Amino acid sequence: MAKLITVFGATGRQGGGVAKALLKSGRPGFKVRAVTRNASSDKAKALQAKGAQVVTTSLDDPSTLGPALRGAHGVFAVTNYWEHMDKEREIKQGKSIADAAKAAGVLHVVFSGLENVQKIAGFPCPHFDAKGLIEEYMTSIELPVTFVRFSFYYENYISLLKPQKQEDGTYVLGVPMEGAAMDIVSAGDMGPAVRAIFKSWAQWIRKAVGFSGDKLTIQQTADILSKHLAPKVFKASDMTADAFAQLGFPGADDLGNMFKFYRLHNPDRSVELTRQLHPAAKSFDKWVAENKEALLNALD
Repeated sequence: MAKLITVFGATGRQGGGVAKALLKSGRPGFKVRAVTRNASSDKAKALQAKGAQVVTTSLDDPSTLGPALRGAHGVFAVTNYWEHMDKEREIKQGKSIADAAKAAGVLHVVFSGLENVQKIAGFPCPHFDAKGLIEEYMTSIELPVTFVRFSFYYENYISLLKPQKQEDGTYVLGVPMEGAAMDIVSAGDMGPAVRAIFKSWAQWIRKAVGFSGDKLTIQQTADILSKHLAPKVFKASDMTADAFAQLGFPGADDLGNMFKFYRLHNPDRSVELTRQLHPAAKSFDKWVAENKEALLNALD
């Protein structure tokens, strides 16, 4: 019999990728209950057309969570710090999902978590720390949980940190890794990896999986962009993480400390394990080749 999986954030990048992969799983496969705040959105309607049950909840209202989890074998849970940039609110939302899953008797939760940077490194990184504290809470209540930790998104190069054009016409990647290699991944490409974890759920309980599609220096990343988007030329920034943290835009200090954490602590992400779960996981080179138009449109 097909197992029912409740997918939070089902119209977002991570949750959307998971919902689509589960719906493509074949028989007996999975049934999907897609959780969104707006069931009338185009993305929600598209999931419904593919066979998902679409339900609405609010992570700020725990009373709405129980019905979304009723009868579910598994849950994919993701919280979004950047929506409100409020660490305590995100922690509360994550704990509410955990409590509701425990109360509903869910057999397997896959939570999109991250490390507690404050605890590990001694400096704050709120969008990591909130998820790290949610992980700790889920463990403390003995939830049958697997933590999946996404690397820096390929997609950030067409949104949050798109390359900046210089006076000489070249483009700089403003990712301050100071020469170190960094794990990166397509946020929307990990659905099949999560599906594999749900399929073999018992062996993944109380384990953490670090998703990575590639591990590259920023100059190697720039060289791949230059190859595919020629004649445009890309190069790495010489900015430090500490200087990035002082840029002054909302979240700059948080992101600067994230890059510092990546460089100093090399968190556990694995291209090899990711490809075991999802053999077709996209390298950065393949992703750029498939997204040339979106990348070019993002450039100034």
